[in-house]
Formats: sequence, structure tokens, C-alpha cells
Amino acid sequence: MCPEKQAAKIEHKDLNIIKLKKGETVNMSKALGSKIRLAILRLTSTEELNLSEIAEKLVYESKDKDGNLFEKRGSTPQAIYHHLQILEKSKLIHVVREKKIKNMNKTIKYYRASYEPDGINILLWAPLDVIEHTYLESMTPIQEKPVERIVKKMADKVFEDLTDAKIEILTKVIKNMVDTTHDSMNSLRKEYELEIDEKLWSLILLFSNLSVMNSAKKLIEDEKFRQPLDDLFSLIVEEKQEYKI
Repeated sequence: MCPEKQAAKIEHKDLNIIKLKKGETVNMSKALGSKIRLAILRLTSTEELNLSEIAEKLVYESKDKDGNLFEKRGSTPQAIYHHLQILEKSKLIHVVREKKIKNMNKTIKYYRASYEPDGINILLWAPLDVIEHTYLESMTPIQEKPVERIVKKMADKVFEDLTDAKIEILTKVIKNMVDTTHDSMNSLRKEYELEIDEKLWSLILLFSNLSVMNSAKKLIEDEKFRQPLDDLFSLIVEEKQEYKI
């Protein structure tokens, strides 16, 4: 099978649901704990790039000695090669194809991210000081994709017969729970006049929202939690029917 066809069969996985094997955590933490490597991962998540192209396109933020942000643009292939090796060993990127150079015994490798580097994963793995504040803000409250993923795991426990309409309703319920938690946390911050760094607060909000989603999932999946929930729903339905009569 030619490399192009083989590359087409490689599916881009979601890093948030990857099951790490023993020993992989350290490598992945190291791989994502760098401004340059995060930038490379984002670049290669949208297109296939070779070493020179990555070096040319590379843009990342850094801080000067006074703590002011400034943009660093571009690099050399020699400086990028080491970072590519770390990402490849951590299985975050892979070579999708190789192009032979005419009249030379050399090939050009083209890289692609193996996973979608979405915000939740980066927040879980990368040090806080390498995350751009605007990127962090865009992830709170939690976006639709993680909510949809957890709803799919819950739906078969909630409904006997699954339909798109039922999944849509459950998604709205979970999203409302998350958004309410987000608003509540912000209200508490204002009420108690908490002085906290914006980036850190955004991270706290994100983990609060993730906690709500996990709690909702546990309520549905665990029989000892689901039974009281079923009883409550039954009482609500009975009360509504009684009220209508």
C-alpha cells in the first residue's frame, strides 16, 4: 500500500479520550509542556507539513524579562527538529508521507498531528504559563463537543429507545447544568470580591464545569445514584399530572 493511501486511513483521534499506556504520561506531559511544541501540534492538526514549512510558519507567544507578552515568529529547521522528535516519540504526531528528492538519496517527511489538540486536553497537560489567556477564555464555559461526548455515554442508560430528539434534550440539560455552574462561580467571585489571576480563575471554572459533567455521568451510570433520581422524576411527573387534573 502506498504511503498516501495508508495515511488516508489514519483517523484523527480525540486526545481527551485516549487511554494512556504505562509510561506514556511522562512523555506526553513533556511534549505538551513547551510553547514551541504546542504551536507545532496546532499547526500540524490542520495540515500536513514538513520540517522547513513548520519552521517557517511557527508563531508562538513568549514573555520578556518584564513579563510583557511578545510574539516570536519563525525558527530554523535545526531548532525545530528536536521538538518534532519529542512529539513523534510521544505519538502526538506521525509521518503521513515521504517525498523523495530527485537525484539525491534523501526524503522529505511530512508530519500530521495524531490527535485533535483541543483546549481541555492542553489545559490538563500543559503548564499554565504556556497557555495563552485568550485561548483559555475561549474554553470556558465548556464548549459543545465535550458535552456531546459525555451525553452519548449517558444516553443509553437514561432512555430505553434512543432518538435524536431525546439526545438533544439530554444535551441541553447537561449544558444548562454546566452553564449554571459557570454563572454561579462567577457570582460567588463577585459577591466575595475574590482577587485572583484571570488565567487561574478560568482554569478553576473549567475544572468546575468538568466536575459537573462527571457528576452527572455518575448519577446516571451508578445504580445507587440513579434510583433516587428516577424516584424524583416519577414524583415530578405525578405532581404535574395531578396539577393538570
